[in-house]
Amino acid sequence: MKATSSMRKQYRLELKKLSCRLSIIICFLLTSNSFTAPIQSESVSPKTLKPFVATYLITAMGLEGINVTNSLSLSSDSHGQQAYHFKSYSMTIGLLAFKKDETRDEQSKGLIIKQKIHPDLYSYKQIRKKKTKKNVEINFDWEKNQVTNHHINKHNQWIMPITVNTVDKLSYQLSLMLKLANQPEKKFSFKVADGGKLKEYHFEILAEERVFTSMGSYKALKVQHQRYHQNKKITLWCVPELNFLPVKIIQEETDKPTFISTLLSYQEGLTEN
Repeated sequence: MKATSSMRKQYRLELKKLSCRLSIIICFLLTSNSFTAPIQSESVSPKTLKPFVATYLITAMGLEGINVTNSLSLSSDSHGQQAYHFKSYSMTIGLLAFKKDETRDEQSKGLIIKQKIHPDLYSYKQIRKKKTKKNVEINFDWEKNQVTNHHINKHNQWIMPITVNTVDKLSYQLSLMLKLANQPEKKFSFKVADGGKLKEYHFEILAEERVFTSMGSYKALKVQHQRYHQNKKITLWCVPELNFLPVKIIQEETDKPTFISTLLSYQEGLTEN
């Protein structure tokens, strides 16, 4: 039985409607896939820090140069507040060790209050060829909103005013991890007591990327870090799976070698009592 003219028209009309619906669906899917949504930290990462030990290898021009171990321990102070002790120890290795035998010991101690880092003491000790090149302590006085910078090996000190939520050159890394874990705005900054001056470290979340390390591949937030040096750019890949610990860091500076820091090992530690 042959289809009538009206039946053919109805059939063509239904095909057009179906085609239109499919086009709308395809367009929606393409648009959705082209958008990189931010990582939802609340579902994959806690809003507090966890103790850990992480080791990194820093290379420049393809040559191994520095081994770095960062460790964070947590405890409770006499008032029941959460205290932290963050350490970073680095040493030259390989060919660089023959040319520049050097170790650096950085430490930061303080409290974590309402997901904010409040340092009490920062110390930095640099030893080159068994001689102390630099030995500095910075004491934070939050009642007076000031820090005392003490150059132990130079036998001098000075006092500098600070603002609320100022951190030190080491603990800003913890501030960054906490910030990323709590769904920050795309751009943010920290005040840092650095070199006798109050400086501002700027950060911008660029994208979500997959990064590859010797421990495997991770989904990470790519973050750009701009310091007071306009010709220096630092890019970090921070992993939600590891509480937003950076697993790769690239430091680029005009007319200087590019330094690449890559995570070698990571282990969550035990909280001190």
